[in-house]
Amino acid sequence: MITIAICDDDTHSLSCIHELVEQALPEGLPHVIIDACGPQELHDLVCAGTQVDVLLCDVIMQEGQPTGIQMVSQLFPPESGTQVIYVSGYLQQALEVYVTKHVYFLLKPIDPERLADALNRALAQLSRTRPAMLRIKVGHKEQLINASSILYLESRLHKVIVHCLGREMETYAKLDDLQRQLPSTFSRCHRSFVVNLAAVSSLDESEVTLHDGTRLPVSRRRAHELQHDLLMYLASRS
Repeated sequence: MITIAICDDDTHSLSCIHELVEQALPEGLPHVIIDACGPQELHDLVCAGTQVDVLLCDVIMQEGQPTGIQMVSQLFPPESGTQVIYVSGYLQQALEVYVTKHVYFLLKPIDPERLADALNRALAQLSRTRPAMLRIKVGHKEQLINASSILYLESRLHKVIVHCLGREMETYAKLDDLQRQLPSTFSRCHRSFVVNLAAVSSLDESEVTLHDGTRLPVSRRRAHELQHDLLMYLASRS
């Protein structure tokens, strides 16, 4: 699911951009579009913990409010991974926005073809930089877990326990279905376990030991495949 936020302090402009974005997105892309009418709503959105994947932000706000450039600088540093598209009615702003990292500058009124190009660039960049995530349901709420924080997954009865650094989460799911969401750095070591190869300290024929001392069983039929996956992983890191 891609989360797109649009920030503009003019409600009419906000509505128009929202409609244009909806039309310009690739067909079938799972997404949600959130409207933020001005800097305060954008600030509240981020403080509430919403991960914004793509931001379309007007540059000039009402007098006395932070500019779009200031908001991006404060809320969306490069390490956030958010892909920023600036929007402005003034061409001279095209040079000013270069004080922050962004993927595109759109001039109002927005040309649909340029918007589509901007979104495609943002999505392409996002796919290159976005960390792999595991989506699970805990209770009645969906959660996204950064794959790099996962040590291993354990199937127990009808549940899967996701063992992370410092915490565990349970979800009703099939281990096969969750493994398909994960990158190739995760390997099946047993019918009930999937391990993050980055967390592996040592491996023998019947057991894999993680850096934190955890020991997981290795089934006979999985041993050769696990050894191959681990060697490939280590080769990719050298």
